[in-house]
Amino acid sequence: MTEIEQFEGAGEEGQPLHRLAVAGLLASVLVACVACAVCAILPLGHPSLACGIAPLLTAGAVAVVLGRLKDRYRHRAAQACAVSDTVQRVLLRPLPRRIGALGLASVYRACGGRGQVGGDLYAVARTGGATRLIIGDVCGKGLPTFEDVAAVLGAFREWAPRAEGLPELSARLEESFLRHLTEADGGARDTDERFVTALLLEIPDGQRFARMVNHGHPPPVRAREGCVDLVPGLPSPPLGLRGLPGLGAIEESFELAVGDTLLLYTDGLIEARDAAGRHYPLLERARNWGWTRQDAAHHESLPAVLGEILQDLVAHSGTLPEDDLAMVALTRLEGPGGAARLQPVGEALHGAAG
Repeated sequence: MTEIEQFEGAGEEGQPLHRLAVAGLLASVLVACVACAVCAILPLGHPSLACGIAPLLTAGAVAVVLGRLKDRYRHRAAQACAVSDTVQRVLLRPLPRRIGALGLASVYRACGGRGQVGGDLYAVARTGGATRLIIGDVCGKGLPTFEDVAAVLGAFREWAPRAEGLPELSARLEESFLRHLTEADGGARDTDERFVTALLLEIPDGQRFARMVNHGHPPPVRAREGCVDLVPGLPSPPLGLRGLPGLGAIEESFELAVGDTLLLYTDGLIEARDAAGRHYPLLERARNWGWTRQDAAHHESLPAVLGEILQDLVAHSGTLPEDDLAMVALTRLEGPGGAARLQPVGEALHGAAG
């Protein structure tokens, strides 16, 4: 069994607990039978003494067996979480606090919490005098989506620094993902249901406008001078569905001035429901977040903004979302003539956030 398979099995908490209960019951029956047989054979002088010793022997043996099984389960669960955390850190690298003219913060939580892998993704890259970002959501949940996430992130990291523009980057991602689908599992899995919604951004240094290609992904939310709005756009087909005739990548521009804050997110945010089944009212809630007071001078508080959003999401639904959730918040820090620089990678908020 591979480490990933062990990790997947350890994430299903009900099965190990069920096995512990069955093992404990079998051990109890076995020890009770042995104790009764021993007491019947040995000359203990009185039948009641044999009946009193048998439960004591049974209880002691069961406690030892269950203790050992519980320690083994905890050890395997800790190993599984360590493997999961390592895989996530390697694949979803923490975003830098500062890149180019942007301040950044990110949060990621798989639907199963710690010890699970998910189908959401994000990454950032520099190309010339611009910063490019991707945030996406692979169709499906859990471990089967992880290889699709790896394929998209690998293609983005290869082509984002090299592509002439977002349309070319989009075409390269589509080409790479379709090749991945053709080669994956030797065609054993149905590729018709495998696609990726993704948002591509290009934010040039020293310019007021950013560029965007939206592959069927939820639109960004922008906070500016106390006002909050969606950044509209014409959606392109999700990655993996470009075979649809007459459809291709559509690049659009929108204003992103100094001090503006942009929230990128996956559908785990907007599809969270409360007890009455109502979806999370994103724009209504966003107007009350502290990010409306965010500006270029306070970009270090971006992680706190994401923490506030998670807390507000829990207040709405009563729990963390059941779907995978990824968010990236960014603020433009410098206007025309501002020097672009790259700071060391900071800590991203992962599964335990919120």
